Amino acid sequence: MTGFKLGFLGPRKACTSPNLKSCSDFPQLVSQKIQNELSAGRIEGPFDFPPFDNLHVSPIGLVPKKSPGQYRLIHHLSYPKGDSINDFIDPTLATVVYSSFDEAVDLLLNLGPGTLFSKTDIDSAFRLIPIHPSDYHLLGFKFQEKIYFDKCLPMGASSSCAIFERFSTALHYASEQFLGIKHMVHILDDFLFLGPADSPICQTNLQKFLDFCSLIGVPIKSEKTENATPIITFMGLELDSLTMEARLPHDKLLKLRELLMKTSKSRKVTLKELQSLLGLLNFCCQVVTPGRSFLRRLTDLTKKVTNPNHHITLNKESRKDLHAWRLFADHFNGKSLLHKRRWLTSDTLHLHTDASGSIGFGAIFKHHWFSGTWSENLLPFDITFKELFPIVLAIEIWGHELQEKCIILHTDNAAVVHIINRQTCKIPHIMHLVRRLVLASMKCNILLNAEHIPGKFNILPDLLSRSQIEKFQASAPQMDKVPTAIPDHLLLLN
Repeated sequence: MTGFKLGFLGPRKACTSPNLKSCSDFPQLVSQKIQNELSAGRIEGPFDFPPFDNLHVSPIGLVPKKSPGQYRLIHHLSYPKGDSINDFIDPTLATVVYSSFDEAVDLLLNLGPGTLFSKTDIDSAFRLIPIHPSDYHLLGFKFQEKIYFDKCLPMGASSSCAIFERFSTALHYASEQFLGIKHMVHILDDFLFLGPADSPICQTNLQKFLDFCSLIGVPIKSEKTENATPIITFMGLELDSLTMEARLPHDKLLKLRELLMKTSKSRKVTLKELQSLLGLLNFCCQVVTPGRSFLRRLTDLTKKVTNPNHHITLNKESRKDLHAWRLFADHFNGKSLLHKRRWLTSDTLHLHTDASGSIGFGAIFKHHWFSGTWSENLLPFDITFKELFPIVLAIEIWGHELQEKCIILHTDNAAVVHIINRQTCKIPHIMHLVRRLVLASMKCNILLNAEHIPGKFNILPDLLSRSQIEKFQASAPQMDKVPTAIPDHLLLLN
């Protein structure tokens, strides 16, 4: 007999824990779900006495599914804390890297407007995967005085996702290598297929995959299978090849607006409520591209708070983030226009910036340039802030000439590269600049990235940052004779 091992490294001893309250609340439903698993041959039992001397009995319970009135039976393998099955599963075996929504976006951008999508979903995904018999004793549970043990991959094991991903990756590989299917993405049990506009390829590839799964005995959820269409929901987000948009589905957009409105009206929220909101906002960041920069002040409120029922006061700063998110939801409708992602570098655009810690800053764009010295208010800030400052000014001042572009900014400050690419920072005054940069980019639909370059290649902006204007003009006579004016309000940090 064969199967997958869970990666358990702890003591293999007998243990018994009580079930979750939902088992006593809905005993008939639990009994029916256990019977279904028995009929499918996925669990063994019932036993009057433990079938193994070292049987570890963990709690079972019901959790609601997305569909109203629907429940999932779970095996709570993280209980008891400190002595649970998950506490002793090798963390390296529980680590998994999935494909991302961006991979689907990249395929769409390569295929262009009118691209067709189709998708399907493996039924009872985790429960298809057998567990190695040597780990059976780790998966015991008890219900109505009867004992059972699981023989298939449980939803509750920390290594389950990584184990199933090995299976689905093998299925993906076989589809590409032996069925000739191109342009496909999978996340665990969800498979997405793409094909050119006005072509049967997308539908043909879906059917090839369905036939292959039928041949090898992999069940498919027919209700989750969608034929070729230019608009599809994948990973909870909507892809539209007619408008070339990625967006929040209408139901999620309504949920976002309602939750933001409710939170904004509250003086205090519980940690659990705030974490739930942050989870939704993090999810939305996949299409609400500027959103990540407006999470930091909300996230900071959760620090050092462990009790999920503890009430947290929403301060003035966190309300600014809530206000920004309400603007994104109301005015941008959770949409992200998909760039063609032809990345233009600072060199291609002739856009370069630099800063001197003690003197000032400067930037050039094509034949335009600006320069300034540090005010008393800005002089004390660190060099990371000062290097980021002229970048923000450049996008705010010249952004209208950079509309709809994907720009790779070059800077000799590694910290600035990291901050721009992550669009977040723990330091409040730097985060203020990040938010300005993101808003300026959003207004002009600019996609920004950053790369590090040695400072010796940044000669002209370096002269401007040191206020060596005459030397700059002598070195670059093609530049404007008069600098671009910097509006006074952009020089303020408020």
